[in-house]
Amino acid sequence: MAHDVLSCVISRIGECRSNELVEFMWREHSKYESDFSVLDSLMRAFVNADMGSQALKIWDRMREVRIRPSLSAVSIFFALLIRVGDYGSVWKLFRDMIQRGPCPNIFVYNVMILGFCRKGCVRTGENLLFLMRKYGCEPDVIAHNLLISAYCVRGWTSHALNWAHFMAESGCEPSTATFVTIINALCKEGNIVEARKIFEEMQEMGVSPGTVTYNALMDGHVKAREIGNYKYGREDDGNRFLRELSMMALIPDCSISDMSISGLCWAGRLDEALHLLKTMLEKGIPVSIIAINLLICAYSRAGLHEKAFEVYNIMTKFGLTPPASTSTSLLIGLTKVGKLQIGLDIFTGKMHQNGRT
Repeated sequence: MAHDVLSCVISRIGECRSNELVEFMWREHSKYESDFSVLDSLMRAFVNADMGSQALKIWDRMREVRIRPSLSAVSIFFALLIRVGDYGSVWKLFRDMIQRGPCPNIFVYNVMILGFCRKGCVRTGENLLFLMRKYGCEPDVIAHNLLISAYCVRGWTSHALNWAHFMAESGCEPSTATFVTIINALCKEGNIVEARKIFEEMQEMGVSPGTVTYNALMDGHVKAREIGNYKYGREDDGNRFLRELSMMALIPDCSISDMSISGLCWAGRLDEALHLLKTMLEKGIPVSIIAINLLICAYSRAGLHEKAFEVYNIMTKFGLTPPASTSTSLLIGLTKVGKLQIGLDIFTGKMHQNGRT
């Protein structure tokens, strides 16, 4: 509470008058507070008020009276300096901590690694990770993940993979986030085979894949147009991945159907998508309106309006009600091929009411 009040006061009076407040608090502080308590409170307050230059002055005063700043205050101070891009002060304080204490903790290192990686200085982040061990601080999973993420962002996926292996060899167990980051990067590159290998390695290491992991793989498979294809160089069902999702109970059955149809539409294989739709409905496999509407729209965009109308008939045959957007799309398409009345019937709902085909 006291820190919050002090931060509020400093924010109100501004940087110019804050020097007066510092001198006022320091003048006779020994009567009620220690040197450390006053200076630590002031440094925290200046950091909270985003006054980095004033916080640096308090740091210097602490050194003058031979006081070590608290690691918690140092951590938030480093975060501020990184945020405003004052990397010169970051290095100055870091060297001061190495020489005079307190020794940087894992949070300080991670803040620095994050800051330098965001700046594009990934090699500097690497060096900091190695430096941690030299000064008795063991890198954690967050430190490794920050570097892996930075490499993936820059498209250096091979470096990210090397770091993941180095991480495991060093005794730091990779997390789900580690694998998701790499899998997502590989999928964006279109390297689905390698992404799948990482996915299998993940499970072998006992790391449970979550919904985010499957989402990344699914996105990659669909964009690579591999849903419904032979993916692995053998006559393996291309929907094996979808079945695995279903077995893991991560997505409902209708979503499996939707993804299968969506993948075929994405690949431009509309007739196969239509055949799959018919088969699923005949076997009682649930399919949502979304997937059917997607197929209708795909046929309409391709100028195959009669095929779109066929999908509509299948929809009504199985008791599914089309949304207004579907009716509008069909009306426009059927009008183009000279079937205005049928389009109007669909739009007004007469066809569905009369059971007309």
